[in-house]
Amino acid sequence: MKKFCISLSFIIFHFSFSAAQTYTLQQLQQKAVENNRTLKNARLNVESAKEDKAKAYTHFFPQVSANAVGFQGFEDLVQGSMPAGENEMPISLVKKGFVGSMMAIQPLFQGGQIINGNKLATLQQEVNQLQLQMTEKNVELQVAKYYWQLVSLQSNIATLDSVTVQLDEVHRLTKNYVDAGVITHNDLLRVELKQQEIASNRLELENGICIVKMLLAQTAGIAEGDCDIEAPSLAPCSLPLTYLKDKDESVQNREELALSQKNEEAQRLNVKMERGKLLPSLAVGVNGFYYTIDSHDNTNGIVFATLSVPISDWWGGSHAIKKAKLQRLQAENDRMEAQEKLAIDIQSAWNNLEEAYKQIDIAKASVESAKENLRMQHIFYSAGTTTMTDLLDAITLYTQAQSQMVTACATYQMRVAEYRRKTS
Repeated sequence: MKKFCISLSFIIFHFSFSAAQTYTLQQLQQKAVENNRTLKNARLNVESAKEDKAKAYTHFFPQVSANAVGFQGFEDLVQGSMPAGENEMPISLVKKGFVGSMMAIQPLFQGGQIINGNKLATLQQEVNQLQLQMTEKNVELQVAKYYWQLVSLQSNIATLDSVTVQLDEVHRLTKNYVDAGVITHNDLLRVELKQQEIASNRLELENGICIVKMLLAQTAGIAEGDCDIEAPSLAPCSLPLTYLKDKDESVQNREELALSQKNEEAQRLNVKMERGKLLPSLAVGVNGFYYTIDSHDNTNGIVFATLSVPISDWWGGSHAIKKAKLQRLQAENDRMEAQEKLAIDIQSAWNNLEEAYKQIDIAKASVESAKENLRMQHIFYSAGTTTMTDLLDAITLYTQAQSQMVTACATYQMRVAEYRRKTS
């Protein structure tokens, strides 16, 4: 029994220790890079593109095929007669046999389709690699957003806990006044209603924390119960100029622009592919065969060359080329539009970053004013020179100002993460 209790205690201790593990933002982002399922699928797409590239390369090699045919006739397949003096002699041959052959064809010219097909396969691999990089950055950004959202909610919980302590003191003081007959019981009821309101707000925050933790754990690819964070201080915040980067340079570094450039390159190759379909195809080959006819074995072989000219394809092929050229022009327009939109996107991210920083200054001033107002109302209420309504209003204003301050700081950190994502 004693040994069982010791083992049970060890299990409980071990579980508590494991559950208490916390993560920094960088650790969560690293976990997401390793475990996020969207990222895993993006890596699989890269591997699939590698296989497609390897497959396209095999088109440079000869095409080898083997065939075998065996037959057994109900009667001889060759039947006839030949003159024998004044009479005819019946002839019947070939009742069973076997034919086997092996052929290899080496393409010499396919209108550039093999070369351009390999270039397209290489291009697709590069596209998937760019998409992987973009997905990785987006996942890291999403982790950062959930992280700072969780920090904000937990900080608001701390604010409500502080307000709860103040309300408990107000409740104690108000009860003393009611017991002494200085004020009516109505004021005590107001305090209790405010306490219940704070408790209700706390429940909502706790529910929000639970959901955000689940989202953060799912994105980072870790166990749901193992998603405690090592929350940093929200203030002070670095100046926006700390993160400023050249807009034009940042546009050139964006994966979205590189993808549009790859699309334009792919459309140019498609034009060449359509042209190649209308050009002659030249190949050489060798064919060796073995056959057995009525137990007589024979071997032979031939060397040959083929030239194929798709004459009838020229009628519709010219329109296919024109269509491919139009798609190339569309890809060029898409690339220029993407470049312009990315510049706007980066400028918008910078404006949001500056605005978020200014909101912190405004929130700081509001907190200082609300804090001083609450302090004075507390003094006045203790001295009996103000009403309960004024004191509760002061507590409400302080709670709101503190919450706005926390939200402003967390929003600024999110804007920093967004700007760094869009300029990296």
